[in-house]
Amino acid sequence: MKRFHWGRVAWACLVWAEVAVLGQTPSTLPPQPALRVTTRLVEVSVVAQDKKGQPIAGLTRDDFTLLDEGRPQPISVFSVELNQPLATSPELLPPNTFSNRLEKGIGISRSATAILFDGLNTRVTDQAYARQQIIKFLEQLEPQDRVALYALGRGLRVLQDFTDTPGLLLSALSTYKGELTPELDLSLSEDADTSLRQFHTWLDELRLNLIDYYARDRALRTIRSLVAIANHVERLPGRKNLIWVSGSFPFWVGHGAVPLPERLAGKQQSFAPEIERAARALNNANLAIYPVDARGLMAPPDFSPERASIGREPLATERATFDTMQVLADRTGGRAFFNTNDIRGALRRALEDSGMTYVLGYYPTHGRWNGKFREIKVEVRRPGVALHFRRGYFAQPDEPSDPWYRQAVLDAAMWSPVDATRLGLTVRVAVPASDALDLEFQLDPKDITLQARDGRWEGTLDLLLVQLAPGDRHLKSTSHIANLRLNRETYERAMRDNVLALTERLELAPGASLLRVLARDIPSGALGSVSIPLSRVLSRRGG
Repeated sequence: MKRFHWGRVAWACLVWAEVAVLGQTPSTLPPQPALRVTTRLVEVSVVAQDKKGQPIAGLTRDDFTLLDEGRPQPISVFSVELNQPLATSPELLPPNTFSNRLEKGIGISRSATAILFDGLNTRVTDQAYARQQIIKFLEQLEPQDRVALYALGRGLRVLQDFTDTPGLLLSALSTYKGELTPELDLSLSEDADTSLRQFHTWLDELRLNLIDYYARDRALRTIRSLVAIANHVERLPGRKNLIWVSGSFPFWVGHGAVPLPERLAGKQQSFAPEIERAARALNNANLAIYPVDARGLMAPPDFSPERASIGREPLATERATFDTMQVLADRTGGRAFFNTNDIRGALRRALEDSGMTYVLGYYPTHGRWNGKFREIKVEVRRPGVALHFRRGYFAQPDEPSDPWYRQAVLDAAMWSPVDATRLGLTVRVAVPASDALDLEFQLDPKDITLQARDGRWEGTLDLLLVQLAPGDRHLKSTSHIANLRLNRETYERAMRDNVLALTERLELAPGASLLRVLARDIPSGALGSVSIPLSRVLSRRGG
């Protein structure tokens, strides 16, 4: 399935009630002044356990010391999150209403764990064993566990979004037969062997070029899928884990991480925008990654039963994979599991980290938002406590407001099968005619940058409507750049009701089966998206 297609979209203008719209495209829109945020909250999820790996309760704010690059930081936010259902009742949506507000949905608890079954970077033989291990893990889920199951092939697939019903997860996995990726086998194949030297040289050069191409393609697809998942879970409360089951990990995080292979090192610069967006998404979501090696326990190539007790050092390729996994885990607060056949146990261990989590939040005062990695250290005064937390964060500046950057973000999100949640968005749909929809967008005003100016509150949004046919075939895109200018009455009402409402009539493209609505706050980069199955809407015509 084609999930990530980098195409151009048509740009148009729209007049909103109570909203003045700039009739300009991203290429002609004047650069927006960067929003300088003077206070930025950095949250650190801390798992505290005893020597037996059991969670330790009863710690207070005063028990912790938090350091940023060695300097103590005041802990401004402190909470204890338990893996249990939220006390508040879920909000049921009216007919023909769709929302990305996962924090108000059914089955969401104070923690959320997503499993990414990676067929893009895993050989078919390893997929089969990993699949069996995941099934055994799902069969042992407990009532408080909230789990989602995604698959990565040519694109990201949602097998089952967050649920507390193991049967739904098992049923979804039973219909997934894995992925066949010949390019992965090519990249892992042995050198060409032929007695014709010149022909051998030509074959070897061709093979290396293909390996480089496929390695780059797999890395880009993997990065974009992780960004989509991070954007999806960002708004959820409590600890968020991503258990990434894969046979290889073609992804690195910022400077000082595992370097690219030597033949690809010169091409790293072309990955820079993707890496930056990935680091930003992981930072914003505070998503802990648990890399799990799907290959299990690996024997040396010359293994024989007579020499079974003889140990060995990992091969260079294996060591690089293990290092990449460790960096991902350390920098996000997860754990890396490799060279073990107990994949089910690794999955269970990752889920158990959500049993009790201490959340520490602070406002850095260094003022150096230059994109560099800053080390975090957490200490506790009570003896016999082992702490587990992410080892730092990227001190990134505000998201660029350049047209190319904004369009790249929207292009990626329009093909994502999971909704982005940082900007709260609810869409109500009415069908006045067979070829049109009336849409009411209800945005969370607290997620939008609104600045007071001359008695009005002003903000700027990118809005994108995408119509797709079955098989994710693109039919039509319409984009609007909206300059919000709210008077006092409208602003106060929006803040009181926690809703900023906009309306739009959309002409339906023939054959459209899915509508994706995207809204992005330009100054902050907060992104929200909602997917609307048109068959469900049209079956309730007039509702």
